Amino acid sequence: MAVSKANRDLFLFGGIRLKTWYVEDAGGGCRAFGEILVLVCEETGEVYSATVPVTWNHKMGWEELVCQLMIKLMDQAQATIHDQYLVCSGNIFHTYHKWLTDHNYTWETHKMDGLAHEAAEGEFHRMAAEAGFPGMGLQERDYRSYYTELEKWVSSDPERKQKYWKDREVRKKPAVPRYVLKSNLRTSRTCQHCNKKIPPFSPVVELKFRKDGRKIRAFFHPECSPTKPLKTQLDQLEVQWKGNKLTGVIVPCPEEIHCSICGEAVEPGQRTFYAYKDNKLVCGHLHCFEQSKPSSETG
Repeated sequence: MAVSKANRDLFLFGGIRLKTWYVEDAGGGCRAFGEILVLVCEETGEVYSATVPVTWNHKMGWEELVCQLMIKLMDQAQATIHDQYLVCSGNIFHTYHKWLTDHNYTWETHKMDGLAHEAAEGEFHRMAAEAGFPGMGLQERDYRSYYTELEKWVSSDPERKQKYWKDREVRKKPAVPRYVLKSNLRTSRTCQHCNKKIPPFSPVVELKFRKDGRKIRAFFHPECSPTKPLKTQLDQLEVQWKGNKLTGVIVPCPEEIHCSICGEAVEPGQRTFYAYKDNKLVCGHLHCFEQSKPSSETG
């Protein structure tokens, strides 16, 4: 949906006036303090901000972490898919750009000025001032002088440097969808969080990462996942089964089984429905179970 630049801040969608949100960051070029992210509506003066920590110990990449923080800001602002988003083009937002595209948001990159720029830089300096930095804030966009002065002040004290110096190593990690919501197929797993079993053919969050050059995978129950996955490969279906609603997964059949409804064989490779009822596996032809989907409730 195209929106004219002349009416950026609030525009009409189906007769409803919706907002234009500006997305900006500050502090990315400074080796001290975490980056500031802001979501701003100039027309209403709304400003929502988040801070990227200087370091973290989970396996999420820098760009993916930024994307998660931006999604949280959008939730706080009650920003909608019908709003327009003007986003800084910097590398820090690359995964967020992809997320907006994948979820059909109206957005474009934009050179920031005005309230969004002022809010981001102001919040970054406020963070530095609260830490005790005695210098002035950014003057006439002279980032080099400002950041150099700030870095010298932080690095002059070992304890201060340990607390406020950016961890560049975690920021070098590639931004890939490491946490993926999917089906467990026929292999049971152990949840990394609660240590309980994740039965075959049930939803699971898979984490992939490298450690010392080795590929490592970990698995979680969806409710135990330390973060909401940005990517999903889970295909589910809700059906009626013996008077109750039953939700299961749809995956290719790994080995020949017999359908719980018609009794006929299901060939390997066919898209197949799997679910659990009273800890017993119910499975079979997808078309058999699709015929038993709950009817839509009418008001």
